[in-house]
Amino acid sequence: MKKILLFFLCLAQFGVAQQVKILSVEKINETHKGEYFYPKFSPSADFLLLTHSNYKGIYKFSISDKNITTINEDAGAGYDVQISEDGSTILYKKTEMINNLRHNLLISQQLSSKEKTTLITPTRENISGKLIKSSPIYVKGKQMVKNTDVSKNTMQSIITIEDRKMVLYKNGVRKELTPNGKDKSYIWPSISPDGLHIVYTVSGKGTFVANIDGTNVKSLGKLSAPKWVGNKYIIGMNDIDDGEKLISSTIKLVSADGKTSKKIETPQGVNAMYPSASADGSKIAFNTDKGEIYLMNVELK
Repeated sequence: MKKILLFFLCLAQFGVAQQVKILSVEKINETHKGEYFYPKFSPSADFLLLTHSNYKGIYKFSISDKNITTINEDAGAGYDVQISEDGSTILYKKTEMINNLRHNLLISQQLSSKEKTTLITPTRENISGKLIKSSPIYVKGKQMVKNTDVSKNTMQSIITIEDRKMVLYKNGVRKELTPNGKDKSYIWPSISPDGLHIVYTVSGKGTFVANIDGTNVKSLGKLSAPKWVGNKYIIGMNDIDDGEKLISSTIKLVSADGKTSKKIETPQGVNAMYPSASADGSKIAFNTDKGEIYLMNVELK
């Protein structure tokens, strides 16, 4: 019985192994000084957005030209920055200190002209935003603001964290999601591209996938900073530390049903962190603990 079980476990791992083929790996030379973190692909995968370790500033790396240009140097701008479907516009939160208290702004910016539009002036309330095509929708406090430019037939959903709980705003309706218990701390939630599922992490418990309403929970095991790769896969990192110092970090690709996983091979001796993938899964980018960016071309079947 044990031999049969081991056979099927190995078969499952082999199945994912056949789904990922590494075609090339290169370090982006322009990041050799170690200043860039948290890469994010544009929808068409023609550029990456990068930021610093403290999320200060947004920088655009052109994959074809191999050039890095500064988009802005706003505090906090690089955290969960959103990119429009056509790659022309970004949406981000800016942090300001007013009377020794932290305030946030929500800003839309054109990448070509770098022109900014402030959607939410400095506030102490929780804010979160999303671009549908090029039109922003956002949450301020506990209210969802829907853009009139977005078709009424388009699903308008934002998932965010409030008081350590996940909160889903769907077509203006607010719903708390605590599928693993109300006493747990939730981080890194995101909605699948087709809008049917969510991936999220529970502190100290691992990462999970569920239906968008929080039902049918499936465990993905330990997977930090999870991100969707299409609707079928999740990419993230398996980071190990001693409580203070990073020991190692590798990249994992896990099927959304939690049945299979695959370690993505990266250069030896490199701590691969905060990976993201292009929408079609053909490219993977990650930063090292030293702030260098790597770009991989892969074949995902």
